Amino acid sequence: MYYMLAEFKVLFRLLELMEGEVQGRQSARPPPRVERSLHALLSGELDEGQRRQLCEVLREQPRWLAWLADQIKNRRKTTVGE
Repeated sequence: MYYMLAEFKVLFRLLELMEGEVQGRQSARPPPRVERSLHALLSGELDEGQRRQLCEVLREQPRWLAWLADQIKNRRKTTVGE
């Protein structure tokens, strides 16, 4: 569990650093299969192998990072209550 939390911290930090790059741009929505995997990632439902595979997909399709960043922002707003 601790390892997954560390991965999310790294992901959040990356998205914070890239915020200027993705802000104000429309995010490309991934295909449904990938979208389901990304939601599972955000919910902590993927094992280490699945996370690695999904990270490889994101390396190949970096435009989906903006969509993922939007999803994280939306989740933060609902949990923080902005």
